[in-house]
Amino acid sequence: MPTTTPAVLAGLGPVAWAELCELGHVVSYPAGETILLQGSPSEAMLLLEDGLTAVSVSDALGQDVFLAFRGAGDLVGEFGCLDGRPRSATVRAVAPTRCRVFHRSPLDRFLARRPEAYRAVTNAVIDKMRRATDRRIRYAQGRLGDRVGWVLLDHAAEFGRAGDVGVIVIDVPLSQVRIADLVRARPRIVGQQLAALVRAGAIDTGYRSSPRRLKILDQDLLRRRLVQPEGSDVAPVPYPSR
Repeated sequence: MPTTTPAVLAGLGPVAWAELCELGHVVSYPAGETILLQGSPSEAMLLLEDGLTAVSVSDALGQDVFLAFRGAGDLVGEFGCLDGRPRSATVRAVAPTRCRVFHRSPLDRFLARRPEAYRAVTNAVIDKMRRATDRRIRYAQGRLGDRVGWVLLDHAAEFGRAGDVGVIVIDVPLSQVRIADLVRARPRIVGQQLAALVRAGAIDTGYRSSPRRLKILDQDLLRRRLVQPEGSDVAPVPYPSR
């Protein structure tokens, strides 16, 4: 059992966290396996303990549209557990992933007798919605090049690790197609925007790396090329210590 309460449930004290852990069981998924399926009954909430997942939805044509990565310490499935509605998105393991599964009935009883736990889960939902709204603003407004740049900066802040001096490696498979889904543009056009950033010396698309990872070579240069969307508040990405 994890001994430390994850940040996403920071309102839980150690006793309540230990009780919650006792309600769950650990399940591991190989890369590529579907963990939650859009439209299926919401029977459990999952806390990701290790690995990486991708969240997507099906559009009107049945095509997957990428929404976000979720990694260790994140909750998935909490929306459906709170409102009882079918899954709003599909979650797939991008890498081997271990999670703690909390089934809805015992979780409901736990939240009913532990108000601080209910607040912690609802606060996690509210925080996720606020961050998603803020990103939606950045990814929908302004020039396409700016929107692509914000995708890179956001993912560097969340998933960046230190590379060579001054370089931030975005340590998730943020492909051209996934960026295109986020900014609602054609992958070919997104590729042109990435190529322009490469020529400017702001990024490296990682063609020669394995696994392939985007790198921010000059965050200040990248940020200077962007126009801050109204209503968006993004601080500079701290250089990762890991």
